[in-house]
Amino acid sequence: MNHLPHSFKRLTAAYPPLLWVRLFGETLTTLSNTMIAPFLVLYLSENIGSSVIMTMLVIGLQPFSEILLTLFAGGVTDRYRRKTVMLISLLIQGVAMLGMAISDSMLLFALSYVANGAGRSLFIPASRAMLADAIEPKQLSSAFALLNTASSIGAAIGPLVGVLIYQQDPALAFLFTAISLFLYALAVWWKIPHSDQPADTAKTLQTPSASLRLDAYRPAFAIMLLALPISLFYAQTETNLQLHFKEMLPNYLQTLALLATVKGVLLLLFEFLLIRWTRNLPPRLLITGSYFCFAGVGLGYAFLDHVPSLLALQMLLVLGESIGLTHLLTFVSRIAPPSMRGRYYAITGTHWDISRMCGPFFGSLVLLHYGGAMLFIISAAILLLGGIAMNIYLGKKETAFPLEQEG
Repeated sequence: MNHLPHSFKRLTAAYPPLLWVRLFGETLTTLSNTMIAPFLVLYLSENIGSSVIMTMLVIGLQPFSEILLTLFAGGVTDRYRRKTVMLISLLIQGVAMLGMAISDSMLLFALSYVANGAGRSLFIPASRAMLADAIEPKQLSSAFALLNTASSIGAAIGPLVGVLIYQQDPALAFLFTAISLFLYALAVWWKIPHSDQPADTAKTLQTPSASLRLDAYRPAFAIMLLALPISLFYAQTETNLQLHFKEMLPNYLQTLALLATVKGVLLLLFEFLLIRWTRNLPPRLLITGSYFCFAGVGLGYAFLDHVPSLLALQMLLVLGESIGLTHLLTFVSRIAPPSMRGRYYAITGTHWDISRMCGPFFGSLVLLHYGGAMLFIISAAILLLGGIAMNIYLGKKETAFPLEQEG
């Protein structure tokens, strides 16, 4: 028993304060965000009023704004101090959430949603680049896993609270999210010191041809394109899966919340351990394997209508998410020059925005014409092809960027 305080002290001393502030903020914001996410499509269609197609188009506006701002955001992250960019982005997101809380029309909601996307496009590359700057490469996978574990704490609680809020007053969830973002900004301002820019940043910025040359970003664009099958699958689980379950399951609201909660609990219990257990395995094996895990989940969503089976399927989803997405983030830090980390994270992260912009709309067309089962069969097939392509690409890159193992 006496070993627990000592182990906890060693863990806290192993990482800089930046990580612990991020853990606090990610827990808080994920808790409030997951009150909204499982029910956003239902909220727009039932409370503000719109067709399925129009709802999906509005859902696609936020990632569209993020795509437009991605390269700008990455450049800002590399040019200015990461802390300043993180603060501004959190404040933008908080104000946008207040706008969504008071929206009584689709237009006002859409404008607030776009502003939230602008804030996210600044925050994500800045926060990831700052983490990569501050933490040793051999510890980076574990740091990302701890962040995801913190998010899982919020994700385990948020959906169940979200059901209660949705049945009472859905706008309260947006208000709680705004408050959590402002608290996160306060913690960043108070506890995170300004970081120095990488030593070669000034030189890079003074040489436009070096930063604008397509060859310098070719690996980032390759990862972004090859990761599209994963984010396309997630885009369906975040939107059209709600409508698919509404047709399949009698208590679909409770099932959606239960699935999200079980996933959060499993991530909380196993993600960090999975990263530690797999730290000596080749990243190519882990990243490629995640595609096949997601494909299996897609086929399960297509054919299973039994709640216990769907709950068991969450373990496969957690396995893919833990070993695949976390190691992919670490791989990006390995291939990115220090002075271009913000832009690399911005470019590679664009696959989420592209999928969330187009995926819900095109997925809804398949859903309306051919049914939810066909939608998730197609998603699984795309994942299998994507996994094969990613395996080939990573096989070529592994020798060029050797991994520093954690010891």
